[in-house]
Amino acid sequence: MPTPHEFYLQVIGKAFDEDGVYGVQCVDGFKAFCRLVLGWNIGNKSICSPTGYATSIWDNFERLGFNKYFDKVAPNQMVDGDWAIWQKGSRPCPYSHVAMFRRDNGNGTGVFLGQNQNGSRAFNQVNISYSGLRGAFRPKIYHQAPATNKNYVNLPPQYDKWAFYRLDSAPVKKNAIGNLNPKKFGGLSYYIYAYRDNRTTAEIQTVQFGRVKIYIHNTPAVITYDRYLYKNGNH
Repeated sequence: MPTPHEFYLQVIGKAFDEDGVYGVQCVDGFKAFCRLVLGWNIGNKSICSPTGYATSIWDNFERLGFNKYFDKVAPNQMVDGDWAIWQKGSRPCPYSHVAMFRRDNGNGTGVFLGQNQNGSRAFNQVNISYSGLRGAFRPKIYHQAPATNKNYVNLPPQYDKWAFYRLDSAPVKKNAIGNLNPKKFGGLSYYIYAYRDNRTTAEIQTVQFGRVKIYIHNTPAVITYDRYLYKNGNH
């Protein structure tokens, strides 16, 4: 299963017309994700009735079975990999829109991966305002950990800086994009989605920064199984 960033690498610069209607649209990008990542081929089935616009995907959540694959979340709860939906008539997206949230910019906008945005039909990644967002669909496969055999990385509370990196970058000092602060929260615990870089790093999901990786090899980080040590983080 590709992570959100691996999906980005798979589709960036490519255009998908999944339903053969009106050429390449933002909804086709969402359908492409469902097919490529979830294994759910929606094809030419209409998911935008009755308006004909992406905003109706939100209203069709249960009727069309989206609840089997996604959970609805509020705009202020989005994390990397969630699919955001704008209402029709919103300032940034007058005809509504659907795109994958990647990260917050801290200025009322976020970075979104999608089709038919910023003048390009193909997948690109751009800044879009949160104005007019109805909410987002959170893929269950990304954010529901297995019931057993969970691995956790626990960052001890005596450390006030623990660097994190993008999934596709080498875990060296110059590539760090920010720091977690275990000391501030009395320690931090995260579910490990994958081990990377010859098991020297762990892929985790953070509430504020989305999906990132941290260096764990020969560090004070403690790996536990089926339990976490600290109440804060993202379990």
